[in-house]
Amino acid sequence: MIIIPDIHGRAFWKEAVKGHTKDTIVFLGDYLDPYTDEWPLGSNIWEQTWDNFNEIIEFKKKHPKNVILLLGNHDMHYLYRFGNGKRYDSFHARMIGDKFAENKNLFQLAYKKTVNGKQFVFSHAGIHKRWISDWFGKVVTKRNVVDYLNNAYLVDSPDLPRALDQYSAYRGGWESYGSMVWADMREWNSEQPRKSDYGDVQIFGHTQLKDAAVNFHNTYYCLDARRGFLIDKEGNVCEMDGTIIPETVKPKK
Repeated sequence: MIIIPDIHGRAFWKEAVKGHTKDTIVFLGDYLDPYTDEWPLGSNIWEQTWDNFNEIIEFKKKHPKNVILLLGNHDMHYLYRFGNGKRYDSFHARMIGDKFAENKNLFQLAYKKTVNGKQFVFSHAGIHKRWISDWFGKVVTKRNVVDYLNNAYLVDSPDLPRALDQYSAYRGGWESYGSMVWADMREWNSEQPRKSDYGDVQIFGHTQLKDAAVNFHNTYYCLDARRGFLIDKEGNVCEMDGTIIPETVKPKK
């Protein structure tokens, strides 16, 4: 499996997917809203970002069974007109929202896959059991959580936009935890070394990292590091060269 973390207009995904079009390729969301300081002066940032987004959509259409396009907070604020995220492009917002709406069935909120007996659950920012319980109640279980969330998105559940637009104090909100598109990586740092509430391992992006990927207890992985990653046949989360991502060592207090 190939994992493509937050795009934000970047084209690193093209190199990561070379030779892997028969493998499962999971994009973790956030396709637009580029960091302008990453671009050379004089770049046509909007045009290149928009073209890149359309290339990803066409890539999905060409490989519909292998390519998984997840949604992030920077996608949701166009799809649901939140308009409160950083770098929100108000000038192109309607155009972007229409593009997401026209291709609604190509995207989803979560994905799960079992590799070597280990179940992986993928989302943009990680799925908190408390968030699920507060918004959806006991109807959502470990077994149906991915299908339930994806169906809620496809049928335009009226509660879903409000549920997704929840973020913690780490992101300027009032809650102790964020939604599956808003949870900050630091919210997972205190989780005990045990299996995830959903699947054996959760894979997400959302919190941009300087370089190294983050691995909490071999259970929660944040991969928002501007490059592709892979899950090998043994179920190890690795760099593209096969180097296994080590556990992140917590600093001593």
